[in-house]
Parts: sequence; structure tokens; C-alpha cells
Amino acid sequence: MARRNLQQSLSACLRAVARDRSVQPEFVAEDFEFDASGSRISAVDDEASAAQLALSRGHSDAMALHRQLHDPDLHASLLPGSESARAIFAMAEQVRFETLGSRHLPGVAQNLDGLLDAYFRQRIPSDSTDRSSMGVEEAVALTLREHLTGRPLPPAADAALAPWRDWVEQVVMPELLDTDFDISSQKRFASTLNRLLKALDFEHGDAQPQHSDDIDQNDEAAGQDDTDTAGDENGETGDGDTGTDTVEQEASSEDAESDAADMADNEDTSDSLTDEPGATWRSIPSGNTKKELEYSIYTTDFDELVRPQDLCGAEELQLLRTALDQHIGDLQKSVGRFANRLQRSLMAQQNRSWDFDLEEGQLDTARLTRVLTDPMQPLSFKQERDTEFRDTVVTLLLDNSGSMHGRSIRVAAVCADILSSTLERCGVSVEILGFTTCAWKGGQSREKWVRDGYPANPGRLNDLRHIVYKPADIPWRRARQNLGLMMRKGLLKENIDGEALAWAYGRIQARPEQRKILMMISDGAPIDDSTLSTNAGKFLENHLRSVIEQIERTTSVELVAVGIGHDVGQYYSKAATILDVGQLADAMTEQLVDLFAAS
Repeated sequence: MARRNLQQSLSACLRAVARDRSVQPEFVAEDFEFDASGSRISAVDDEASAAQLALSRGHSDAMALHRQLHDPDLHASLLPGSESARAIFAMAEQVRFETLGSRHLPGVAQNLDGLLDAYFRQRIPSDSTDRSSMGVEEAVALTLREHLTGRPLPPAADAALAPWRDWVEQVVMPELLDTDFDISSQKRFASTLNRLLKALDFEHGDAQPQHSDDIDQNDEAAGQDDTDTAGDENGETGDGDTGTDTVEQEASSEDAESDAADMADNEDTSDSLTDEPGATWRSIPSGNTKKELEYSIYTTDFDELVRPQDLCGAEELQLLRTALDQHIGDLQKSVGRFANRLQRSLMAQQNRSWDFDLEEGQLDTARLTRVLTDPMQPLSFKQERDTEFRDTVVTLLLDNSGSMHGRSIRVAAVCADILSSTLERCGVSVEILGFTTCAWKGGQSREKWVRDGYPANPGRLNDLRHIVYKPADIPWRRARQNLGLMMRKGLLKENIDGEALAWAYGRIQARPEQRKILMMISDGAPIDDSTLSTNAGKFLENHLRSVIEQIERTTSVELVAVGIGHDVGQYYSKAATILDVGQLADAMTEQLVDLFAAS
């Protein structure tokens, strides 16, 4: 009797929430795969445990919300093309109507949490730390649920997501935080969700297109989609600097030059892209260490070494540079202060010694007392002597991963732009490089691995994309347009720091300058989901440590790093960590000033 009354209560509650008196659920005792669009619910009786009761209530509420708030025909008409995207789309739609329905019904929210918790308790062991126990599609759906509801996940679901957290923070959250969902409208929600899936490259499914440019050509220019203000970047300089006219005026005068001429000049950069893909990206020859031997690459066939002009047309690149210039206006004064400080430091390094007691030159006023006390003493003159300033090249290596999306990449581009022009005016050659991957989830490298039958321990399993924004031999004026590429939507993906650092080292080591400085700008540890899910957990991190050790221990290249919200001091001997990207210009300047002062 109690069992019958309980099931009648659940049925009545289901019909009330669904607003459909015709709904009649079927209570089944055996294990089954619950489907909110179906009619089966877990059976309960008077001896049911709290967990069993929560499961039945969760089934009832999920089914009711599906019937009230979901249009299956509309859903079918809005489905994306790939299998992965469809799976996320379906789970996200369930998240939408469950979130909407539980906003004003705390009991429903509690029941749905219980259902989700029971689902993951049955599926995934509590001590599991392996990503393979849950697919990337479910990881994205759980992240979306947590984001939309504003509530923490139930314990079992949170534990299941734990192995994916690093990837979620690096890849999904930057896009998610820039996306506004309207969960009250299924159509508007689906449209926004499809744009998010496109930004995350799920619309192409597990099989990436033959050329990643196919993805990029469908993206809108970042100058139109990503023009939110950078916020207040003004801060104290700490060294009493008050004048910024030097950098601002010179930058303004150079900016006034013809963009068409800049683009024509950029054609000359092709001869600098002479690297053979994969040739210097693996490691640095230095008597292979154990860690170096452990690192492997499944294939370099799909790796790319590109210029900005290879990824987008001249017109789009010009629009992207215009978008970046809008942010330079906001950051000019704050970054300009640090640039002026660096310029004064470099000028002082180049002209800081004098010859005294000369018969001609500049009057030495410090020795006029001798003439006043003894008129027979001759006047003393001095002359500034140029000290030998070693021919120097600086490489700025910028992390172009997904976690840099938004304000971080804008500030990094502006800092590289202004500090590059400052160093160049002081006679220092500058190269600006960027690193990312061609695709999420492994790209064509992973496809090849799948076709080859999933060999164990494949090593690095993604397609590298290394970008030369400004070669060291090209003047800043002729390469400034290229930095706009960092504003392009869809560019930023995964980061494989070790190979990027080895690549940048190979380029700077081949330079003729006497002094070589390599600066890495990054906001996190190496992350590539495809590689990390098929190799040991610290596979990429160990390789990065190996490359750093080889550069610092066996070469004359001076290596320094700036970490944005990430302690890079655990990897690099010379490093600075900042908590906010607004401090980047200060940190970069401080590191460079210290290096030049120590020369």
C-alpha cells in the first residue's frame, strides 16, 4: 500500500511539474538506462533507501521538465553536424531545461543533484583518476552545468570531472566566461551553444579538417567579436617615472605610416621561415638526458611553421591590427612608462663612462675649484666615452594557448609591440614568436594514430603551430601589422611549451649577435589533452623541464620567464610570477633591466 501511494505521489508530482495530465510513468525495478524523453522511472517501495528515493524523484523531475520545457522538433532542427558536438548539444539542452526548471523549486534542484550523483557513483569508481572513464563531451556538459546553475557539482560528479579540471580551466572556461546564455529560450540557447562548440572546434568532431585554416576562415574577425575594453591598466611605476612622451610620440609617428606599405614590406619576411618542421622542435642536442630520451613525437607531418599572412588575408590582418590598436590606446600610458624606463636603462648602459683631464671637450665643472685656488692650473675637460655595448638579440616567446583568451592575449600583444619598438630604438634586435596547436583534441596527428590502431604511449599527439610574428631582421615598423593576429578568434588552442622553447632556442642560437636573451611569457603548465590522455601524467611537463635544464646548463643563451597567474619559478631559474596580466609590462621590463644591468 505504501509503495502504491508513493508511486502515485511521484506520478502526480510529475504531471503537475510537466503541466500534462496525460503523462503516466512506468515504474520498473530492474536496472535500466534512464531517458528523460521516455516513460520509465525507478520503482520504489516502503523499504527504499534515501538514495533510491532520490533516484526516483530525480527521474520524475527530469522527465517532467523535459516535457514542459523542451521542444524535440526544434532540437532536431538545430543539431550541429559532428557526433561529438551532437552529444554535447543534447547534454547541454538537458542542463538548460533542468537549470531553468529548478531555479524556483529548490526541491527539484535537490532531486536532480541526487540523480546526477547516483549516476556517476554507479558508473565511475570514486578513486578513479583516469580521464578515459569519462568522455570529453561529458566533461564539457558538467562544466556547463556548474557554470549555469552556480552550484557545485554533486560529490560523485565532481570527482568524475576532477581529472579533466586542468583542461577545462585552460580550454573551456575562457570561452565559457565570454559567452552569455539565455536559458529561457531553447532556440537562442542552441544558437549560442553552437557558437561555443564552434569556438572549441567540436563542430568538426573527432576528425579535424585537412587544413586547420578551414576552421579559421569561418570565424569572424576578432576586431568585431572581441572589442571589450581592457579595463584600467594604470599603475604605479615604483621608480618615479612621470614622462611617457618619448615612447608615445615615437609610436604615434610610426603608426602614421601607410598600412599598405607595411603589408608590402611584410612580403620580405618569407626568407626568414627556413626552419624544417620538426627539425629543432624536439630537443636541444646536448648529450641526451634520460628525460629527453623519454620524450617522443608520434608524427611531425602536420606541424606548421607559419607567418600571420599564411593564416589570414591582408584585409583581415589589417582589421585585427586596428582592433589591437584600440586596446593600445588604453594601455599606452601604463606600458609606456615601463618602456621609457627600459630605454633610459639601455641608453645608460651604452653611454656611461668618461675620459678626464683632457685638453679639450666638455668643461669638467667638478674640478673648477683647482683653478680658483691656483690660477696657474689649466682648465680641465672631460669627454664621454662610448662603452662597448654587446650586439644583442631578444626573443619574446608568447603563449598562444586558449587560456590566454581575452584580456591576457591583448595585454601580451601590446607589451610585445611597445617593448619591441623600444628595444629596437636602442639598437637591440627583437624577434616575436608565438606557439599553439592547429586543433583541439589532437587534430590530424590523432587521426593518424587512430588509423594506425591506437599504438601505446604515442608521445606528443597533436599538430604544432609555431608562429613567427616578427623575425629579428625585420624592422618593427614592417612587422607591427602581424601582431594583430593574436586578436583572431579561433587562433588560441593548446600549449606544448617544451617543443616551443626548443624551437625558439634553435632560432636565437643561430643568430650572429654576441648576446642572446630568450623570454618566455606563459600563463600555465604545458597542456594538450590528446597527448596527456594517452601518455604519463607529467609527460609534457617533464620535457619542458628537460629543455630548460639544457638551455640553462649548457648554452650561453640567457633564459628568463614571466608567468601570468602561474608559478614559473618551479621550472626556470630566472623567473617572475604575476597575479594579474596588468602587471605584465612591469615584470617584462624588470627582467630585461636586470639582465642588461648585469652585463
